[in-house]
Amino acid sequence: MPNVQKILQEEIQRVARKEVKSATDSMRKDLADAKRDLRDFRARIAKLEKQNRRFTAVAEQVREEEIKPEETEVESARISGRGVRKLRDKLGLTQGEFAALVGVTTQSVYQWERKGGRLTFRGNAKAGIVEARKLTKAEARQRIEELLGDAK
Repeated sequence: MPNVQKILQEEIQRVARKEVKSATDSMRKDLADAKRDLRDFRARIAKLEKQNRRFTAVAEQVREEEIKPEETEVESARISGRGVRKLRDKLGLTQGEFAALVGVTTQSVYQWERKGGRLTFRGNAKAGIVEARKLTKAEARQRIEELLGDAK
């Protein structure tokens, strides 16, 4: 006579496996769907990031062209010591940072701010100041970090 306990135990295990499988089938399908969606989302994100990098590069290039002063603009600019100080304060820069941004020494910026009236400049200093007038605080900070980061 077969062992009833063993047969009963095998039947319980078979029914339990069947119940577990039916209960987990929907979860398996949901997991497969979630994995497929995740793969699709990752592909979409990668595509969007690529487009974003391209658009950002174009926007930065256009902004650089906007900031670059024209020769007539530089020649006609009237810059005073008070104007240099106000510009530096507006950009939130120290004299050293402003000097690095414009391309001169810290001592030059100090001298400019002390003088009254219209200033005269050598080299590209005037063009640097005219260009700095068009920068936002964030753009100025970014340029300073690039300039000072290269020096380290």
